[in-house]
Amino acid sequence: MAPLVTVVSSPRARLFACFLRLGTQQAGPLQLHTGACCTAKNHYEVLVLGGGAGGITMATRMKRRVGAENVAIVEPSERHFYQPIWTLVGAGAKELSLSVRSTLSVIPSGVQWIQDRVAELNPDENCIRTDSGKEISYRYLIIALGIQLDYEKIKGLPEGFAYPKIGSNYSVKTVEKTWKALQGFKEGNALFTFPNTPVKCAGAPQKIMYLSEAYFRKTGKRPKANIIFNTALGTIFGVKKYADALQEIIRERDVSVNYKHNLIEVRPDKQEAVFEILDKPGETHVIPLPSLESLIEQCV
Repeated sequence: MAPLVTVVSSPRARLFACFLRLGTQQAGPLQLHTGACCTAKNHYEVLVLGGGAGGITMATRMKRRVGAENVAIVEPSERHFYQPIWTLVGAGAKELSLSVRSTLSVIPSGVQWIQDRVAELNPDENCIRTDSGKEISYRYLIIALGIQLDYEKIKGLPEGFAYPKIGSNYSVKTVEKTWKALQGFKEGNALFTFPNTPVKCAGAPQKIMYLSEAYFRKTGKRPKANIIFNTALGTIFGVKKYADALQEIIRERDVSVNYKHNLIEVRPDKQEAVFEILDKPGETHVIPLPSLESLIEQCV
């Protein structure tokens, strides 16, 4: 398949390309809790909870500051997923296999990998307890546990993922369905959603929408595609400068945007998606999906 992203040179195009690489949320300054140590079986200068991209990155940085032998990562999974690439997997630009490695292969050299799950935090005494009952004390604690997917908060999910044209780029189990839905798309509504909850990457729903629109144009499907972006937010982007530029892109690409629309139900048997209108309590908006050409980007 030909690549979806081409070289860009204009200021607005460069902004757009940058947006495809970045999410719309930025982490705040790192905050470390310090205090007296408790008596524990193990002690580390820096203890990192979570072995995802954030945890591995911070462990690598702390290793340079305090030495590898003084850093440990608590992570139960044997597989490490680089999730930022999943937007490209959903767009057909990358293979899912490129996003996975063994956890052992990404642990910084010399850093201790504690293959266990965190059961309890005790910040007053600077220690944690794992599922196996192990107590580990620390001087500095970095929490990088990620976010829990909770599709059950949307009526009709996750069972709705059994239908071929409903997918989510936030899960390793459903991200490839997005690309299959794009390939099978013929005509109708292509619906992308942004939830009224915390989200792994706030830019992901827009990124896959723009990549999908590019694919529709490349394959000649764009004239028959009605692209809809329903967001629980009141704006397309939190910073006005970038929001104005994105609004121009949305106009140029003929994308319909509905603000303050939060997905609450998927009805695959009726081929409908139901949204609550957040600034009109009790009012809902039902969007028909005649061919179930629906790409659901939802994370809780």
